Amino acid sequence: MFGLVALALMGATAVLMLLRKRILRRFKNLEAVRRVHVAVASLAGLFLVLHVAYFITWPINLEILLGYVSAALALVVWLTGMAFLERFRDSLYFHGSLSLSGISLMVIHSASAGLNVPFAVAELVLLGTTFTVVFKSVQYIGKLRAGVARR
Repeated sequence: MFGLVALALMGATAVLMLLRKRILRRFKNLEAVRRVHVAVASLAGLFLVLHVAYFITWPINLEILLGYVSAALALVVWLTGMAFLERFRDSLYFHGSLSLSGISLMVIHSASAGLNVPFAVAELVLLGTTFTVVFKSVQYIGKLRAGVARR
């Protein structure tokens, strides 16, 4: 349960950032949006740590190893988020793209490691995740090319 709560909270932070412009138009407080994002992401990190601590003694297989890789990537996402708050150049680009990768790996981990997930549902989750990653990757590559062209 801890892992699903962590994944839901991480997804909530992503949705919060996707809707950031609309939220800012309504509330006009960038600092509050950032504080909510950091608070929800911190809760997600707490639940992720609890999830890993609970399952740390399970034998390693590919699905569990994928979970450990995604947890390590979540730590890197946290570091890039802190770098953005410290105003490091291009850190937001890395934070967004790594967040997408981390959440995708977590979804794949939960779909493949879940003992009570029907195969058809797992396939739909994996296909949806693949489509989303490819779509967003194309967008990020477009932004990267546009940034390089301006320099």
